[in-house]
Amino acid sequence: MTQKLFGTSGIRGSIIEKSTPDLALGLGRALGSFLDGKGVVGVGIDARTSREMLRGALVGGLLSTGVHVVDLGIAPMPTVAYYSTIEEISSSIIITASHNPPTDNGFKFFVSGREFIRSEEEFLENSVFNKEYKVAPWDEIGQISKKNIKMDYLCKVEEFLLSRGGVSKGTKVLVDLANGAATDYTPELLGNLGFSVTTMNSHQDGHFPGRPAEPSPRNLGDAMKMAAESDFAVTMCHDGDGDRLAVIDEEGEFIDQNRVIAVFARDEVERKEGGIVLTSIDTSSVIDEIVNSAGGSVVRVPLGSLQEFLATKKGKDVILASEPWKPIFTELGWWMDGITGAGRFAQLVDELGDGSCIKLMKTIPKYPILRDFVPCPDRIKQSFLPRVKELLVPEITGVEQVLEVDGIRIENKDGSYVLVRVSGTEPKARVYVGAKTQQTVDTLAATAKKVMAQVLDELQ
Repeated sequence: MTQKLFGTSGIRGSIIEKSTPDLALGLGRALGSFLDGKGVVGVGIDARTSREMLRGALVGGLLSTGVHVVDLGIAPMPTVAYYSTIEEISSSIIITASHNPPTDNGFKFFVSGREFIRSEEEFLENSVFNKEYKVAPWDEIGQISKKNIKMDYLCKVEEFLLSRGGVSKGTKVLVDLANGAATDYTPELLGNLGFSVTTMNSHQDGHFPGRPAEPSPRNLGDAMKMAAESDFAVTMCHDGDGDRLAVIDEEGEFIDQNRVIAVFARDEVERKEGGIVLTSIDTSSVIDEIVNSAGGSVVRVPLGSLQEFLATKKGKDVILASEPWKPIFTELGWWMDGITGAGRFAQLVDELGDGSCIKLMKTIPKYPILRDFVPCPDRIKQSFLPRVKELLVPEITGVEQVLEVDGIRIENKDGSYVLVRVSGTEPKARVYVGAKTQQTVDTLAATAKKVMAQVLDELQ
């Protein structure tokens, strides 16, 4: 069995315990071996303090196989992913830990604009664990060059956005950039689209002094306060590498990610007069309601598996893909892109909301949801879910279908749902509940938690 390095979104972890220079060297050698010592690889970094240390090791590994390297400097994840679509570029890598704390770093690999799928990850893992690498002779070692691809990427994104919307007449927006890699990107993009842009946490600093990198409500207090006390039409927030987008309205209210996905999905479905919206198993049924009413359909896959589906024949029919926070605009490319998301959301606020995020979001239902977890030791995880399914399904009335994709998701005829899944990285079992009324959420949550507690008692 292949030992695993990759999680649901690349490789991430402590720079002391996991994302070490030794691993970076091995990954560079492994990718170069995957490419048979040929071609050109783009390497980007985010603003973390460990960036130079890990880049040096990674690049050394790549060069040792004969692969040439283009140093992209500090660049957002979507930009580095885009670079892998350039004809002469074999692959690209960003050294980033996204929304993780500053003590962490990691690696994400791209080919043709998409993240590596599992078979490609397994090649790298086998190569690293078995220390099987291609070694170039002294006169065929790779060479390094440098390139700033900011304008190439921004021009590509602007072209895409102007095919969907117009130029603003100065609508005011606030952008919280998390002191991350997108600081020089999103403000310029929005400015080019005619918006009046104010920024916060807008200098690059791998200590993340303004706030933690994850753009969750608990970390966005300053942005929510500023939004409520000012006259911005919308406030948009990134993580450390720019693949995530969080939205806050004029009253300082954080907009649930499911509703943000629904806004993007409706826009693309109406534009294409149908199509598949691909999303992760943990998303709300509000997406189904909006997409189905617009003439599209929803497909759910396990967390971290959007790219696997996009790489299949069915992937060509996907018009939008998204996990919470991370939209993929498939006509633009197959990468998660919070920067493009910020541009498109601002356009929609301007055009459909008449300059008001609140007005735009009134077109998307706001339903209660619950996310919680219980401790679940790794040793019982394999037995936990089958037993939960056996006991939980008969306890719920009005079941329409049961999805066994990354857990057990019970979908009901009234649009409510319960998802129980085990964490792949922590000793936890998670429960997600959504419904049109708080009473239904409370009832389903109580039922699910009772069954989960019973199964835990049985198995421990």
